[in-house]
Amino acid sequence: MEKFVWSEEYSVGIPSIDEQHKHFFGIANQIVDLAEQENPAREALFSAAEELGDYAMYHLKTEEDYFDKFSYAGETEHLEAHNLYRKRVAHYLDALQNPDSSAKELAGEMASYSIYWLSDHILFMDKKYGLFLGEHGVR
Repeated sequence: MEKFVWSEEYSVGIPSIDEQHKHFFGIANQIVDLAEQENPAREALFSAAEELGDYAMYHLKTEEDYFDKFSYAGETEHLEAHNLYRKRVAHYLDALQNPDSSAKELAGEMASYSIYWLSDHILFMDKKYGLFLGEHGVR
């Protein structure tokens, strides 16, 4: 599995949001590292998954707070996408609690899903709000 490499293609034009996206991808890349291990430690994976989930919640709330503050027209669709990601992360955390689940398989699935979801989400959803938030002075 390939790690995510940031390029300007993913910039939404708001440095603070771009930095959050880079950090989000960095955590997902740590999970890629775990997935590449022959026998990743479940505890390390659970810790990385918790960090991913916590950071996702922080980042998604940042966006949602801006949507509320400036009455972003695309808020409903965007929130639906965020909520799907939240549910998926909760699913991974639950699955990691099951000692019969494969930590390696879960690591690969979680990393792949997170990298794909975030890159797709940025390109097709977040880019839509970049100009809007920029016009409201968000940097």
